[in-house]
Amino acid sequence: MLSYLSLTKPFDQNKYVERFDQLYEKMAQAGFTWATLYENYEDHQYMTDSLLQVPYSMHQEIIDATRAVEDIYKKTFEMIRKHPNTIHRLGIPVMLWDLLLEDNSTRFSYFTRYDFIASQNGLKVIEANTDTPVGLVETAIAQRILAMEHQVANPHKKIDQLLKEAWEQIIKDYHMRSTDILYLTAANWHEEDKQTASYLMNHFPQQATYIPLEDIVVTKDGVFTPEGQTITYLYRLYPLEYFLNEKSDTGEAIGEQFLVHVMNRKLMLINPPAALLMQSKAIMALITEKKRDWYTRSEQEVIERYFLRTYDEQAGLFSYVKKPVLGREGGGIQIVENNAILDEDIDHYQEQAMVYQDYFPMPDQTIDTWDGPYTGKLLIGSHTLNGVPAGLFFRVGEYITGNLSMFVGYTTIK
Repeated sequence: MLSYLSLTKPFDQNKYVERFDQLYEKMAQAGFTWATLYENYEDHQYMTDSLLQVPYSMHQEIIDATRAVEDIYKKTFEMIRKHPNTIHRLGIPVMLWDLLLEDNSTRFSYFTRYDFIASQNGLKVIEANTDTPVGLVETAIAQRILAMEHQVANPHKKIDQLLKEAWEQIIKDYHMRSTDILYLTAANWHEEDKQTASYLMNHFPQQATYIPLEDIVVTKDGVFTPEGQTITYLYRLYPLEYFLNEKSDTGEAIGEQFLVHVMNRKLMLINPPAALLMQSKAIMALITEKKRDWYTRSEQEVIERYFLRTYDEQAGLFSYVKKPVLGREGGGIQIVENNAILDEDIDHYQEQAMVYQDYFPMPDQTIDTWDGPYTGKLLIGSHTLNGVPAGLFFRVGEYITGNLSMFVGYTTIK
């Protein structure tokens, strides 16, 4: 368990709530507006004012592991391109196969978050969020403000510069001209996604504008703004597979038409379609199966060190995490230890293919909340921008890390 700093010592609920409200205002003005989340008819605390004290050696190991895991994912992407028949293993809707396999993008993802578990037993990556990762606003904006409030060093001083460099690489790879406009979109009702798009837009070095997903016009001729301007370059914080189900008010399959335009390269998406290919949790099973066929000896050592064995079937495992291959926010997950269910969600993604991953317990972590000290499970997100480690995203919650798990900032110590 990591030590942590608190802004309210000794704990006093009234003082804590007062301080939290003041901090919330600062966060909201800077662009982080979901420090609390309303769900099940009540407000939930999402941000804590605690600050974890992470040993520098541990911080460096996570960064090194992020680079190593990124390299394995890059190699896996290259091998899938060489062996396109493996796509049937990934649980991706058949209607998207051609789109994904014909995507000739330079990178499979420019914005990625790898999720790690760290404990005395080592450091393990449990999944990759390559398609529509969030947590960047917390990592950039909330982290900076929390470090200032605690008067400690912020480990993420370079994240804005790394984001700008990622955009510059995208401009180069997508052959964007200075007169081209980048549109950024998200479901307008989703505050987190909308503000994440806004943060990314504010660091784009050329012309950019936000358009709500609901306002995008899709016809047989192309994709347009409500004013009739053609959208050619689109950053979308919306899962690619969701477009298959999008229909107009009159029942037209506009989502499928949208994807046709992507296939015909009338519309260029960021992250590229290949990001969904690598988003599938079945990628982890493929890495397990092909460890000795696809990877060099040094790459095999990385896999053995940082990756958990993952299979398409339960394969005799007694302790495992069952995951839907395209599940999100902890939906559809079941955690089993010694054949006993520790936690499960059966309300989402049950129709999807599943993978079974070795169960690696998350360490306990205590933080302060408005109800007093809370001890939950610690999960570490590690962002990469254009493949470069850019910042860590710590959350504390239950066995299944869902959208109500609490964000907590950090600083490093010797």
